[in-house]
Amino acid sequence: MPYNYALRRTLREGAALTLLIASTSSAQTLLWSEEFNSGTSPDTKTWSFDLGTGQNGWGNQELQEYTSSRQNVKVEDGMLHITVQPKLDGSNVVGFTSARIKTQDKFMLQYGIVEARIKLPNLDKGLWPAFWTLGNDFSQVGWPSCGEIDILEMGGADAISSGNTNRRVYSTAHWDNDGSYASYGLSKTFEEDFNDKFHIFKLEWTPNFIRTYVDGTKLWEINIRESACSSCTEFHAPHFMILNMAVGGTFTDQRTVGAITAPTPASMMVDYIRVYDNGFTETSGPAAEPPDIGPAHSGSWYYPEQSGHGFSMEFGQLDDGTRLAVIYWYTYDDQGNPIFMLGTGTPEGNRVEVTFESPVGMVYGEFDPDSVQREDGGTAVIEFNNRENGSFSYTPSEFTQTQWGHLSEIDDLPLVKLFGIAADTEFTDE
Repeated sequence: MPYNYALRRTLREGAALTLLIASTSSAQTLLWSEEFNSGTSPDTKTWSFDLGTGQNGWGNQELQEYTSSRQNVKVEDGMLHITVQPKLDGSNVVGFTSARIKTQDKFMLQYGIVEARIKLPNLDKGLWPAFWTLGNDFSQVGWPSCGEIDILEMGGADAISSGNTNRRVYSTAHWDNDGSYASYGLSKTFEEDFNDKFHIFKLEWTPNFIRTYVDGTKLWEINIRESACSSCTEFHAPHFMILNMAVGGTFTDQRTVGAITAPTPASMMVDYIRVYDNGFTETSGPAAEPPDIGPAHSGSWYYPEQSGHGFSMEFGQLDDGTRLAVIYWYTYDDQGNPIFMLGTGTPEGNRVEVTFESPVGMVYGEFDPDSVQREDGGTAVIEFNNRENGSFSYTPSEFTQTQWGHLSEIDDLPLVKLFGIAADTEFTDE
């Protein structure tokens, strides 16, 4: 059937359940995402902190001290908040604190599509937010030999001097060119201020090109083919991601605390970071492995390319600690009539085997539990790539073959989470 999902109401054990399915699809497969939907600070399985002042090696004559304090970095309301705070001596500002987090040795990618939804504060003048990557061999070879890709930088000196601090976005590559430092970058000035509104910053990285975009508008690209850049090996190796907001420094050309006029406290807010496969993508590191099934997988899932497959999935554990999955599958019979299956199973790792029942005998408005028969509904396996993507395989029963017309097996049907249920990321083991 052609894809035409709409609002659909059905029964869930006699209670009304609303399932809203949106007609969205993507040409790319989501491999990994950080949604910042759980916990109160960045997940240490994925993120580490850089700590200290510029004397610790940040360079660029930056003025801030990076901390892991909740005042500077926290997860709240489904967002990452990186906040610059003023240091006060009485009423005088004598310095700043901020935060810088990274996925080094925990999540790395080589090639791919990276999207981040970010909202920035008023940067004028002196704040310097950034979303960028470094080669994961940084600790061994140093900079610029590791390579750097700046997906987002704002607050540059030329933007300040021209009155475009909150409108000009920069993107730059840095690398070692046969023993000498090399860089190539461009900037684009947009018509509206970027502060206090979310924008999508995107990196497209293949073996041939690196391109960056802001809200779908191409900002910059560099040809990294060997024929065009014979010393660009840094861009054909795994990189890790960094999020930070610096204060002052060479990029802004604000070298003293007194030169900073941007209002503080000031927060850079990150809604999500998502990595999609573009046919070349390789991910690595412990955080690249699919997370074990937990409550954060709960929600409404669907197959975006075709009508007839919607799921409500709930994951939890019983009082005795036994983990339980309850799956409701909303589908159609061979006549186009809506039906649903109820399944349960025990999650193991990123996989759950489900035994379905097909309740029959229910009539809306005349529900009689004693008249309901629970026929064998077949079996399924659901595997999750992450908390937003998975696959569904199904073997029909004799009943579903004869009664519902489900004659063939389903192999690895792609599933996407439409929306989730607020829950802790992991199960708790007592």
